[in-house]
Amino acid sequence: MPIIDFNETQKAAVVSLLIEMINADHVVDPAECAVFDTICVEYAICDDTFSLGRSLDGLVAVDIMKRMSDVQKIAVAQLLTRVIDADAKDDDKEIQLFNYICKATGVDILVDAKQGKKK
Repeated sequence: MPIIDFNETQKAAVVSLLIEMINADHVVDPAECAVFDTICVEYAICDDTFSLGRSLDGLVAVDIMKRMSDVQKIAVAQLLTRVIDADAKDDDKEIQLFNYICKATGVDILVDAKQGKKK
């Protein structure tokens, strides 16, 4: 998967959303943390950006994501999926959070449109 460019504010929003996802089921799984750490390295998340992301309210992060490009939104959804899949457990709270984020930011419409083009 190619690395998509994000500015520092967008990266902070990604950090916030990933942390929300890790905590969604109230169980911090080491596998989820390992994926999170890998993502931070892949996207060159510096300490300041990490701290900002950690302090961002989840709703603010969703609002920042709403203003991202379509490609960036899909990339964030893919990153969230990596965290969801990390512990190999299907958790309703994680799926609910993922669906909320996708619906609130329009990712669900983007994915539907992309799948419609493939048919």
